[in-house]
Amino acid sequence: MSNAPNTPAEQLTLSSGLIVRELANYGELKQACQLYRGVFGYTGEDESLNPRMLSSLLTHSGSVVGAVDTSGTVLAFAYGWTAVEGGDDAHTYHFSQAAVVSSTLQGQGVGRSLKRVQASLATRSGAQRMRWTYDPLLARNAHFNLDVLGAQGRWYTPDAQGLPGTDRITVEWRFTGHQGEPAAGGSAPPPLGVAELHTEGSTTYLGLPAAKPVDPDLAAGLRHTIRGLFEQGFAAASCTRTDPHTAVYTFTKD
Repeated sequence: MSNAPNTPAEQLTLSSGLIVRELANYGELKQACQLYRGVFGYTGEDESLNPRMLSSLLTHSGSVVGAVDTSGTVLAFAYGWTAVEGGDDAHTYHFSQAAVVSSTLQGQGVGRSLKRVQASLATRSGAQRMRWTYDPLLARNAHFNLDVLGAQGRWYTPDAQGLPGTDRITVEWRFTGHQGEPAAGGSAPPPLGVAELHTEGSTTYLGLPAAKPVDPDLAAGLRHTIRGLFEQGFAAASCTRTDPHTAVYTFTKD
């Protein structure tokens, strides 16, 4: 990557030659929609995304960013919009609805670059933080959000997509100094078995399968445990692999 690793940038050139930038023309937006459906395997009408909507986001304080190769092919994509939090702590934030990366590029830092560029674009509308959601049982996603980016899992929503088992954690990523800079690391988590809890002071650890559990009872039990921790005032701070089959969540009290 040619840019300094943690400096805000509205465009990044990666060592592979990919350019991460705002998408602009109809052809790029159409490619982004096709990539979105392909990566997620979406086929239903209620899972569609179209260039007209993305074009409106570009016009009205949204973000549409992608990683484009030298031939003009869109190989990664993220989009979101500006939102407002009311109440005593009223503020503007950016909500990132989705980010997708072609299977040929996953694990190469492209997702992090997408978020950095998206964060930089979000500041145009006055946002100093960004939010998005993820499946709490996907340890790899949790690690990327919490440890790689330095976001914090602050809210838990059961059945977030209207169906049982679609629980989501909402993370908040504050733009304090450098977009994409992980939070200061703490001590390594203790090795735990799957579904095992361990508490040390105001920190609680939970063992999680490295891959999303296929046993529905185990999955339901883990979701129940995680939801309970959020209801007790914990936030998700980290999720790291402790062996090839197990990861450990770290939850802390704000």
